[in-house]
This record gives sequence, C-alpha cells and structure tokens, in this order.
Amino acid sequence: MQQKRRIISILFSIFIIISLFFLPAAGSETGTDEQETVLKASWGSSGGDWGFPSPLTFYPRGPGYIMTSYCFDALVWPNETGDMVGLLAGSWTSSEDGLEWTFQLREGVTWHDGEPFTANDVAFTYDYIKGKASISPIGSAWYNTDIIESVQALDDHTVKIKLNQPYAPFMQQVVAVVPIMPEHIWKDVSDPSKYMEKDAAIGTGPFILEDYNKDQQSYKYTANENYFLGKPVIDTLIYVKTSDAVMSLKTGEIDQAGLTLDQVKALNDSDKMKVINGPGYWVYRLRFNIPSNNILNNTDVRKAIYYSLDCEDIESRVLHGGGIAGNPGYVPPYSSWYNPDVAQYTYDIETANKMLDDAGYQNKDMDGIRLDAAGKRLEFQLLYTSDQQSQRLAELIQSYLKDVGIGIVLKPGDMKTVDGLVEAGNFDMAIYSHGTSTDPARMLNSFPTSTGWNNSEFMSLAKEQMGTMDENQRKALVDQMQVLIADNVPTIPIMYRNVYSACNQEKLDGFFYTPDGVGGGVPTEYNKLVFIYGTSGVNNSENSGNSTANTADSIGILGSIAIVACAFVLMARKQQ
Repeated sequence: MQQKRRIISILFSIFIIISLFFLPAAGSETGTDEQETVLKASWGSSGGDWGFPSPLTFYPRGPGYIMTSYCFDALVWPNETGDMVGLLAGSWTSSEDGLEWTFQLREGVTWHDGEPFTANDVAFTYDYIKGKASISPIGSAWYNTDIIESVQALDDHTVKIKLNQPYAPFMQQVVAVVPIMPEHIWKDVSDPSKYMEKDAAIGTGPFILEDYNKDQQSYKYTANENYFLGKPVIDTLIYVKTSDAVMSLKTGEIDQAGLTLDQVKALNDSDKMKVINGPGYWVYRLRFNIPSNNILNNTDVRKAIYYSLDCEDIESRVLHGGGIAGNPGYVPPYSSWYNPDVAQYTYDIETANKMLDDAGYQNKDMDGIRLDAAGKRLEFQLLYTSDQQSQRLAELIQSYLKDVGIGIVLKPGDMKTVDGLVEAGNFDMAIYSHGTSTDPARMLNSFPTSTGWNNSEFMSLAKEQMGTMDENQRKALVDQMQVLIADNVPTIPIMYRNVYSACNQEKLDGFFYTPDGVGGGVPTEYNKLVFIYGTSGVNNSENSGNSTANTADSIGILGSIAIVACAFVLMARKQQ
C-alpha cells in the first residue's frame, strides 16, 4: 500500500514538473505573434547621406526633406490621391481674398519627448524659420515664408496666418511643406545650421530618430507608439547605402529601393517583390552658365546646341524607354500645367550648323572643332554626376555636339561636388538631374535663380501667376511663361525619367507615388502615410499556424500525462 502511494506521488510530481516546462513554452509562442517589424530601404548608389534630419540642417534635395519628414509633421499633408488631409491641423478655413487662414489644431498631440504640442509651436516655427532664412540656406531655399505677414496663436489649438499678398499655392507649397518645430527645444538655438544634437530631431512625426551616421550614410528610426494617427506598421525603419540595389534586394540585404527601368527588369519578376511606377517629374537637363560665359549667353548658340541633340534617341539609349524626351517649355507633358504650343527643337544638324556659322564660328581646327575670330576653340567643360545614367548622357552629348564642331571636356563628380560647383558658378555646362515640383510656383518661378536667365517679362509673369487665385487665368499666365522658356532656351530639358520602386511584400505592402509629390513636389514613394496605412507582412498566417501547432503539441503532451496519472489513481482506489 505504501509503495503504491509512493508511485502515485512520483507520477504527480512528474506531471507538475513537465507542466511547468511546457506551459511557459506554449505561452511564449503565442507572444511571438507580435514580432518586431524592420524595413531596410536604400536610396541606392546615388548617395545615402542626406544630412541631419531636422528642418534646417538636411541636405536641400528631395531625399533630405523626406528623411526629416519622418520626424516632423506639417499642418497638412497630401494623401494617396494628392488631396490635402490634416496632420497637425484637423480643419481649416480661409477668407474670400485668400489673405487669412485659420487652422484648428488636433488636441492631445505630444512631441517625442512627451511635451504637449500647442498653437504656440506653430507660431514659433513660422517666425523662427523666416528669421533664420539668412543663416540656413534651407530656410530660403525650401520654405517660402516671405509671403507671411503674421502667425498668431488664438488659443492653444487655433492658429491664424495672415499673408501679405494672395498666394495661389499656399496650401501645397507652404502649409504642406513647413515642418512644425517644438518651441521648448529651439527657442534658445541661435544658429540652427549647427544644431545637430539628438533633441534637434524631436518632432511629432510617426518615427523617432535613433541613429544618424554620416560616415556610413545610414539612418535608423523607431516607431512613435503615441503617434496621433496610430502607431506605424513598421517598428524600425533603416536606410543604408548600397552600390547594387538589385543584388541587395535579391539577397535580402535591403527590403525596398527606388530603381530605374533597367534595374526593375533585372529583378526577374521576383514573387516577393512588388514594383510600382509613376511619372517622376525627374528631369535631366543641360544647364548653362549664362551669367559668366559670354558664348553661352548668346541665345542663338544655345538654340544651335538644342538642334544638335536628338533627345528621343538619347532617352532610348540612356533610360531605354523608362522615361520620355524633354519639352522645350520645361513642364512635363503629363502635368496639368503643360503647354504644347511652344517652339520645338527637333534634331536638325543642318539648322544647328547654320546657326553656329551665323554666330561667327565658321572655321574649324584639325580636330573639327569650331574656332572664333581669335582662333579660340568653341569648347566647354561639361560637369555631371558619375552615376551610370548621367555618365552615358554626358558621353552622348559629347558625341552629338562634336558632330556640329563643339568640343566637350567631360568632368564627372559626386552629387555634392557637382551641386557645389554649380552653385558657386564654377562651370560652363552641367547635366543637372533633379525632381521638378508639380506647381509652377516652384517649377518655373525658380528659373532666374536656377539658370541665371533674368528675363524681365518672365519674372513679371512669374510674380503675377503666384497671386492669381482663378485657376484658368493662372494657367494662361503659366502658358506664356513656357513660351518664353522655349523661345530663349535658358536650359535644355533633355528627358524626364519615370520613377520605379520595388519592395518585398513580406515586409511591407502599400507604397504609392503621390500625384503631385510631397514636400512641395518631391516625386517619391516615401510618403510617410504608407507607414501608417500600409500593410506589414511579417505577422502572417504561417507564423500564427506554427504558434497554434506548438501550443496544441504542448497541450497533447500534458493531456497524455494527465490520462496516465488518472489511470494510476483509479487502479489504486480499485485495489483498496
């Protein structure tokens, strides 16, 4: 009898021990249903360092603004259809003359450090950026605050903005662009261009900056769990540089990247990769140093160069159908502002040669390069970035211009070097590739600055169209601006590149191209709303199935032990 009790006691001890072993295991498997989701993206070989992601320190190109937008919110933002939706502003109204705008702000919004967001932060931001424009080039280059007369916080959640003149694209080019900054952090910062402490990246945005490495050209963000639109579907967002985006996608080194059409084809229709595309508003243009080069200051010479280039052939050789030939009026044909009735420069080598002869360059040297009256060669240095497309484009331009007796000396460099030389005016001609804003206020009004072409009639039209609130009247003015551009050739838009993006659907699905771009017109798939409304593929049904199976196995083992134990108990009672 004593021995049987001992056996039963041992069996129950074993049962308890095994229960303690298996039950936590089953519970932990259930817990892994919410795994950390990490998305690694890359801008590719064009560059990975886009500056410290704060409103006045990012590198002033589209990617720099995007990296900043993850941490900072504007009052409004474009959604998937291009319509403006509220971010920090829940609603807004304007006066009939368009001079006063009142924004009702969301309540309960906090900064990354937990401090409350209020209307005072909005008023502070606009005043601060306007006052610091002369210190930080981003202030004057990216944010148009000159039209703002005053910004007043009426209460904690109401802001009134008064303009000093009507401004047609105010919502698209100002309100949806200016990132709101926390007053409690920035109020004592005298030089924002040098302030790159971790607190400088504190915003209200969907992501919090964890690490920025200038040398490795990498960024790491973590999800803002308290974001007012909901926690992002990605826990960690990482940007790294890669020399071969296609190979990195195939090996899983990265999950997402912007690509060219050739790179899309090289993916070989991978089942995991979802590819999207859209009109890029990304232009490759030939830029002339009009102010400093007397020869290129001659409109007929620039026209002759245009006639010398077969832009359709160049596009097919460089982008292989991943874009379209440029428009002499500069505005892409897929834009609602496009004017087709402008001067055209179809490839015509005879016309080009005659124009150069008439300009005084009839004689040639032994190399076939034209000479001026003093015997100086008609030769220019061509500056360009050393990416594959720009390299091929530069070689084709060199070849085409040699056919009409113009010598080209190639000078490649990285993007920041080229940008710096062009900005300083140290160039003859340059291949300049960049996104073009969808609104004429940025797309065209910047021509005097971006080309050195100071045409009084053009500048008068530029000023008038910005203050014209009637869209049809504004379109007529923009049409005239395009006519002037085509007639004077201050720059040659050689081609527009379509944009493509590939992403591993098992990580994230939902990328899209915003019709009119973000940040005033940046053509990118990185609209931050994708990280709110997209779908993360990590927590899939397969993981859930494994968890259920493991739990069932554990329950089965426990059940078997329980049955054996109960059998022994019944036998013992029966023998009693």
